[in-house]
Amino acid sequence: MKIRLFILALFINAICFSQNKGTITGTLTDKDAKNETLPFANVVIKGTKINTITDINGKYTLNADAGNYTIQFSFVGYDPLETLITVVEGKTLIVDKALGSGGYKLEDVIIKTNVNRSIETALLLEQRNAVEIKQAIGAQELSRKGVGDAAGAVAKTSGVSEQEGVKNVNVRGLGDRYNSTSLNGLPLPSEDPEYKNIALKFFSTNIIKNINVNKTFNASLYGDVAGANIDIASKELETQSVLNISVGSGYNSNTLNSIFKAPDGHSYFGFVGDKKNVPITDLNFYSFKTSFKPQSIKSTVNSNFSVAVGNKFNFENYKSLSFFAVLFSTSEFSFKEGKTGNINANGGIGQDLKYKKYNYNSTQSGLANVKYKFGSGKSISYNGLFIHDSNENMGDYTGFSVSINDNFDSGQKSFIRRQQTNNNILFSNQLLFDYKINEKLEANVSASYNKIDASEPDRKTNSYDYKDGNYILATNSSVLNNRYFSVLNEKDLAGKAELSYTFNPDAELIKKLNFGGNYRNTKREFDFTQINFDVPSNNVVIDINNPDAVFNQAGVNNTFKMKTARGDERVSNVFEPMYYTGKRDLYAAYAQLTYPINNKFTVQLGARYENINQKVEWDTNISSSVNTLTIDPSVIKKNYFLPSLIAKYTLSDKNAVRFAASQTYTMPQFKETAPFLYEEISFASFGNPDLKPSTNLNFDLKYDYYLSKNEIISLGGFYKKIKDPINRINVASASNELSYVNLGDAYATGFELEVRKTIFGFDDVNSSKRSNLTGGLNLSYLITNQKIIDNPNDRLTILPTHKSDKLEGASPLLINSDLSYNYKTGKSSLTSTIVLNYFYDKIYSIGTSTNENIVEKGVPTLDFVNKFEFIKNKLGINFSLKNILNPDFKLTKEYVNNGQVGQAEVGQYKKGVFTSLGIYWNL
Repeated sequence: MKIRLFILALFINAICFSQNKGTITGTLTDKDAKNETLPFANVVIKGTKINTITDINGKYTLNADAGNYTIQFSFVGYDPLETLITVVEGKTLIVDKALGSGGYKLEDVIIKTNVNRSIETALLLEQRNAVEIKQAIGAQELSRKGVGDAAGAVAKTSGVSEQEGVKNVNVRGLGDRYNSTSLNGLPLPSEDPEYKNIALKFFSTNIIKNINVNKTFNASLYGDVAGANIDIASKELETQSVLNISVGSGYNSNTLNSIFKAPDGHSYFGFVGDKKNVPITDLNFYSFKTSFKPQSIKSTVNSNFSVAVGNKFNFENYKSLSFFAVLFSTSEFSFKEGKTGNINANGGIGQDLKYKKYNYNSTQSGLANVKYKFGSGKSISYNGLFIHDSNENMGDYTGFSVSINDNFDSGQKSFIRRQQTNNNILFSNQLLFDYKINEKLEANVSASYNKIDASEPDRKTNSYDYKDGNYILATNSSVLNNRYFSVLNEKDLAGKAELSYTFNPDAELIKKLNFGGNYRNTKREFDFTQINFDVPSNNVVIDINNPDAVFNQAGVNNTFKMKTARGDERVSNVFEPMYYTGKRDLYAAYAQLTYPINNKFTVQLGARYENINQKVEWDTNISSSVNTLTIDPSVIKKNYFLPSLIAKYTLSDKNAVRFAASQTYTMPQFKETAPFLYEEISFASFGNPDLKPSTNLNFDLKYDYYLSKNEIISLGGFYKKIKDPINRINVASASNELSYVNLGDAYATGFELEVRKTIFGFDDVNSSKRSNLTGGLNLSYLITNQKIIDNPNDRLTILPTHKSDKLEGASPLLINSDLSYNYKTGKSSLTSTIVLNYFYDKIYSIGTSTNENIVEKGVPTLDFVNKFEFIKNKLGINFSLKNILNPDFKLTKEYVNNGQVGQAEVGQYKKGVFTSLGIYWNL
């Protein structure tokens, strides 16, 4: 109620405050380019903090108190222009002006210093001028499409998809291990032992200026990439000052009619304090701080709040100091009801469970940027980023599970409850230094120190059998009832130094040489302790709604006996955590020459050398490289020479063809080489210390046709050959577990189509009214294949069902499309966007031992996003509906029974419709 009154007060205050204001609007044009409109120019009312930049059509709008002013128009490389104006209360003043370039070359200036890389047209202009094959999505487009985080943003680009149940994206059929993530060009560590890359959902659009999806390699990038390098550019101050406050709320349709449950110890902000520490120090004392009984939560309304503030201080001789900060907090409830299971090759059921999953996610993030400019091309800046992300989920599974009850036909029903909290904290610190030594030589030095703290504090698993009308504690294994505590700490230090030498800065065709080096040191420590409950009797009756009546101090050594993964109290190191450690050092040097052959043809040649030394040691529930002399740690020492070639041929001002070829590699990750058993409800996985790196050959060909400043038709083709690809796959073992193996050679090939087009537009300068309808489409068609053969050089055995198959997670067809309508006057604006996405069937996991693949069925998703803004009052309202179609997400698996081919549904759920409403205020 208080927040509602606060918003209402802000709204009324802003309306009252604006009553004595007038409006200045107009269009800025380029005098030397036949009066074409001039986007991204600065418009300032001198002596005040009132300022803006022109939009993609050269339009601007300002609001000021009644009175006489001087308005100034400026743009880098153009002569500034000033004019006197008189603002009348409640009236609109139209001021159209044209700037002259003053003898400067606009083409040379735009790309270097004055592109606002949050705006769609600016990014398209940069893409048009670049030699490299670039694809980027900026803050303006993210806002228009209602995208909430970096994962959703990247999935809007061609050839990129999100896979259900997988944190990170799939690029051109290549999953997480083939991609890399960076922030402002500097690498980021992962918070999760299962993944190479940090979860992109951590980066809310509040802190994103733009995201570059580099699907082709060049020498300045790290060589451990085959799909794409995803570089997130964080926001910094683009204007003289900014103050933005926004609040929002919403709900998920699935949570409206359910009693929401969360693990005991639920926290609104998700901070779990010292609960990551194991509370048991004596196996004879039950001293856990939380119970097995979950909490019930009454309100499931989603909420978010953010504030952004910044200011710039200008000094003499073009010196300036700016700061910008964003604080953001969000909470979201979601609920899924569905089923999961598994069958063997003949259709025999190994698991058949219905489930209810409750999920609560809470995120707080903060970004700070301080930048000091002390001359043309000279600046030093600091970026500090803090992200806390907590995910609490609880799942109730009812039905049959072979691990609990071996007799499916008996009609008995198992019950499994899993409660889990993942708590992740990222600290990222970056220092970036740019120094223009002279017209020919520039230096860029940057460094980062990142620290990840990730924990699973007190994950709880209960398994109950059903007998004579009662639930009883499962007794097949002590691990069926357990509590699990894990901590991951990773420190990552990285540095980059580059010199850029321009041979002929005054020439029309500029030749440039970039050369530099990288250093990166990564250290990871991961440890876990699991407390198992060994139940000797198979007749212990339990109330599933009150399990703590059994799991308590009275039950110790009577109903159950506590053990760790190392054993019982007779083992001397019983409380010593299982662990693995990883260390990687990387040294690199590179050079890249950009050489224009003539006005149409430019070549970029690159070469990169990398020296890598990676070592993983472990002492886990499977084996030990520390305590066993016959088991060696996993050590990979490699030297790589990575060539790259990019060529651009300009057919005309509107047409260009680009070609790229390169060699890269893919390293096994720490967790993939450590024999550490990680258990889920329906699978368990462990690492393979015999893994070796993959080698990748990459080829791209792309044609761009630029219809206008904000319109493009692009068609591209690609081919990737992967030697020794790494896959997660079922290995031949008694428990049918998953591990990581090098399979036979693989390839991925296909084409991508991108179209951005204005369908119609209306612009009335006299009334300051304009509207347009724009459409966007990107489509990719993909063909993948990999040989599935057992690697004789490792200690694992796989029994392939087929000799070859498609790549896991690779959808043959991806479609992302949007349709946006924009209407704007001097007083208000409305933007409405419909976003449609579709992916075709793709492999969820590869079948082995005569089992067929598990396939994720294709689904369409539809979102409707709206933004309405009161320009004079600087107030805005956001409203969106997401996942409107609410399709069934399904996993299927084929089987053969008595010669007949059947198909079973081994997974199904609905995500629900997400509704949100927000209000923001720009001061």
